[in-house]
Amino acid sequence: MEEKLLQEEDQEAEKNSPLRTREDLSSPPAAKPFAEFDVNLLKGKNTFGKDEKLKSKKIIDQLFKEGKSVSTNGFTLVYLVKQRSTFYPAQAGFSVPKRHFKHAVDRNRVKRLMREAYRLNKTPFYENLAERKEQMAIMFVYKGKELPKHEAVTKAILHCLKKIFKT
Repeated sequence: MEEKLLQEEDQEAEKNSPLRTREDLSSPPAAKPFAEFDVNLLKGKNTFGKDEKLKSKKIIDQLFKEGKSVSTNGFTLVYLVKQRSTFYPAQAGFSVPKRHFKHAVDRNRVKRLMREAYRLNKTPFYENLAERKEQMAIMFVYKGKELPKHEAVTKAILHCLKKIFKT
């Protein structure tokens, strides 16, 4: 009798719970296709959400094997034009090698500066990709030996993004 009451309470608690169940978590939410992407949705919204971040080990490996690169002032941009199942035209990753910056604090600062520069200046890049109906995986790598200033990072990121379309 008690078991039956406990089971009924559990079922009722699941119905009223705002949390997702294991079944809900196992199936990812349906992503919007890239064909529906509109640059006007991003106007005034300088965000860099999780769908825009390059996290797939498989894609990153393929990026460094098959991708093309563009360099300027200690920054290298490796890119690969590849149709993805994401809504955004590009997924970006940022890397700073341990060779030149031994302390994680310094590496994280440079990555933070690069992410911020990309976040604020990605709209024209997205517009170009949307016009061409292309999707890209990109990785920014800083190979300099000194901590860069914010202005230098922004200038280099913009220069790299513009160079992609010139080649």
